[in-house]
Amino acid sequence: MDEGDQSTNGDGQGRRGNIGNEIFEQVEKLIAEEGLSRTNAFARLSEMTGRRAGTVAANYYRVARQRGAELQPRAPRGSKRGRPARTASSSSVDAALAKATEALQDLSAIVKQQERELATLRSQAEQVDKLKSLLNRM
Repeated sequence: MDEGDQSTNGDGQGRRGNIGNEIFEQVEKLIAEEGLSRTNAFARLSEMTGRRAGTVAANYYRVARQRGAELQPRAPRGSKRGRPARTASSSSVDAALAKATEALQDLSAIVKQQERELATLRSQAEQVDKLKSLLNRM
């Protein structure tokens, strides 16, 4: 994730459970302010945050459904060779995937923050060792 990702609370860590809501708000803002289509707003937000456009879309639609938004049904695309028709249970699978993706993004942000903290601590430990060495010479 980008350091400038707006899904953080200032210390680099995502606020658990709020990423979907933040994505929804950011997409709505892009649509309102720039007149973008949802698809273009997903792509723009994807570029801004480093998330995949599909992840942005999945989070957006999950939150939209939670908020009771009336979404237009997708146009039928015809049959795909070798793919079974989507069923009602696929929406629960999509929701589970979106939730898992969000959790992985949160975990990734936490690991990156820990890596930065470890680097700082290692640097500080080196400085302490140098100070001890200087004090031992006195």
